[in-house]
Amino acid sequence: ETGLRAALEEARARRGVVVGLATDYCVKETVLDAVGLGYGATVLRGCIAAVDLEAGDGEAALGEMEAAGASISA
Repeated sequence: ETGLRAALEEARARRGVVVGLATDYCVKETVLDAVGLGYGATVLRGCIAAVDLEAGDGEAALGEMEAAGASISA
């Protein structure tokens, strides 16, 4: 449990916008947690950056988030 559920419930949120570092770690896990909890999530592509430990990790993470139901926005 990360506290995300409690924060979203307290805010009475139905959807979240996720930005930050790193696309292939924190952003991805936050988005997947939110979607898994039944919340909508949108990732702002222009407001994220990947570590890309392996070339393409960031793009793969975006694909995984989108496949889980998140929206990826410019």
